Amino acid sequence: MVVVLRGSAACAVAGIGLVAFGRGVGVLIPAVVLWGLGASLAFPITLSAAGDSGPDPAARVSLSALGCVAFLVEPPLLGALGKHGGLAQAVLVPMIAVALSLFLAHVVQPRRQLDPAATVAQSSKAS
Repeated sequence: MVVVLRGSAACAVAGIGLVAFGRGVGVLIPAVVLWGLGASLAFPITLSAAGDSGPDPAARVSLSALGCVAFLVEPPLLGALGKHGGLAQAVLVPMIAVALSLFLAHVVQPRRQLDPAATVAQSSKAS
């Protein structure tokens, strides 16, 4: 899961960077495709990871659903930033957020299931 999230984040960062700094249809069409491919996997994989780890998965999934607020907040925010500084500067905000996710992707790694017998054996060796 971590590898897929990092790969999709890298695609999204590359696509956003090309949108911000690329010129011409020959660059912008692949840029939007990269951005879309990268962004399309992050949300469902994160929800899946929240549901698969630890106790009370429903609470974690419902809390992570607050991420849907980004779908409501981001367009007006990008519009306001774009009005004052242009598209290139406006899309740097989500680019920075997605780049940050490259470094935070490890948190979705499944926790190892502890074997009670192995835990007892390991603690008796330490004594």
